[in-house]
Amino acid sequence: MRPPYPRHFKYIKANSVEEALQYVEEGYRPLAGGQSISTLLKLGVVAHEGLVDIFELDELRYIREEEKLKIGALLTHNDVAMHETVVRWAPALSLAAWHIADLQVRNRGTIGGSLAHADPAANYPAVLAALNAEVAVRRKKGVYIYPISQFIKGPYETEAEDGLVVEIAVPKWSRQGVVVYKRRGASYPSLIIAVAAEEENGVVTKSRIAVGGLYTRPVVLEGALDGLTPAEAKDRADKIAAEMPEGEPYDDPHMKYDEKRRLLPIFMSKALAQLSGRAEWTLPKKREVEKWRGSGGNSAWINGGEFIIDAEPRRLLIDFLREKGFKEVKRGCDEGRCGACTVLLDGRAVKSCTIFAVQAAGHRVETVRSLQRGGQLHPVQKAFLEEYAMQCGYCTHGFIMAAVDYLRIDPQARDDVLKLSVKNICRCTGYLNIIKAIKKASVYLQSK
Repeated sequence: MRPPYPRHFKYIKANSVEEALQYVEEGYRPLAGGQSISTLLKLGVVAHEGLVDIFELDELRYIREEEKLKIGALLTHNDVAMHETVVRWAPALSLAAWHIADLQVRNRGTIGGSLAHADPAANYPAVLAALNAEVAVRRKKGVYIYPISQFIKGPYETEAEDGLVVEIAVPKWSRQGVVVYKRRGASYPSLIIAVAAEEENGVVTKSRIAVGGLYTRPVVLEGALDGLTPAEAKDRADKIAAEMPEGEPYDDPHMKYDEKRRLLPIFMSKALAQLSGRAEWTLPKKREVEKWRGSGGNSAWINGGEFIIDAEPRRLLIDFLREKGFKEVKRGCDEGRCGACTVLLDGRAVKSCTIFAVQAAGHRVETVRSLQRGGQLHPVQKAFLEEYAMQCGYCTHGFIMAAVDYLRIDPQARDDVLKLSVKNICRCTGYLNIIKAIKKASVYLQSK
């Protein structure tokens, strides 16, 4: 059976924001991280005449501390999750990013791309609404600033239709909380409750509470906590949940609106309880923003060999790799969920079914073949063999490549971080041995 391909489209890799805007003006759709749009194109849900790839515009990948925290639109989810400045300034935003999909999606997806896509169940909008953030959209005539509630006009509809999201500005709040709830197996949350507050002499003087996933747009309640102490806030969860503004109900594939409404007070209480605590942040942090600009040209270096990208724009990287003989890269769900197709792109784990082959031009691609050096297995490979973590073997390549990158950001393989990062699917359900193997590989790597 022929794998699903998108309809034909034109493709341009932009070298500057100005060039990207020129193509947007001509009707091209911006391609940022592409973790959602690639799958929608592949499944035929949407079709676009042309895509302008902005992902390598590193000038839109930054964090600046000013009167507000300025976040470049192409900051990846992993940078939002782990950058120490975001963790310190906007911990609720950082934690929401940690709950986005998995390591591979967070490596490639961007905060600006997520906002422009405006999925009703996306992680960011409710948190940014609670923090009273603003979104900057650049058009030919200049830069326009929108409060997040105004920027999102409806499901998959924003003020960026004729421009580019270039920056997000986040005010500072002394107390923040967020709860991201998703059913097991769900890629997107069913409920996101975020809260931000300022206090003086132990009493809340300003507050905002936002809920996402309940309606087709986030809803915000201002001032509900004013006059309370942070410790008293959680006792008002039922009342606050009942007072939240209403909108257009949203049923997602995993939970109906009525059930979300019933669960809202429970998760509201959990979010409000975070205001009275300042728990130490134990998830990994980083100081540098990762860059993604390639070396140019129309070749990719696959396991050290140079390959000209001679594929049409709609050809996926997984299909290009398999056509060139790299059959260890497996096709699985074709929806960007299972991770069987995971490879390393410039050393970072990505799902090759969510990236077009033309996007790999100028970059290094590595499959599991690249890991063995000098006749010696990589510590992750060695641990997988010793712990019988390969089962039927179909998903093993993807798990190993995801684990290699995961152990780069969390060498200790801590349970909470591992649970949020490596979410590949094993159809043999051999997860116990896989977890043992990743933890054993962690010990091997730290002893080197």
